[in-house]
Amino acid sequence: MGRPAPMHRSCDERDHVQVFVRRGKANARTLTRASVLLKSDEGWTDAEIAETLDISEQTIRNMRQRLRAGGVEAVLTDKRQERRRQALADGQAPISSC
Repeated sequence: MGRPAPMHRSCDERDHVQVFVRRGKANARTLTRASVLLKSDEGWTDAEIAETLDISEQTIRNMRQRLRAGGVEAVLTDKRQERRRQALADGQAPISSC
């Protein structure tokens, strides 16, 4: 497979991502996503990025889709999960593993 197109961004977007990584105030998953953006912009292949950052190439392809669909912020932020945790309704007991 040939080299995928780099995820090029404007200078402002690249600076934003670099500051984001240098600050180091985000969770590890978000910092990894930012690193993928920077490495791809430098011309690294998906295989090189995947091996270096210990992620799958499919993860990088998914990030490319998110970048095309919503820009840098779509890659760096998670979607809110509507049904992640729902409070138990009255009368519902938690499931016991015993």
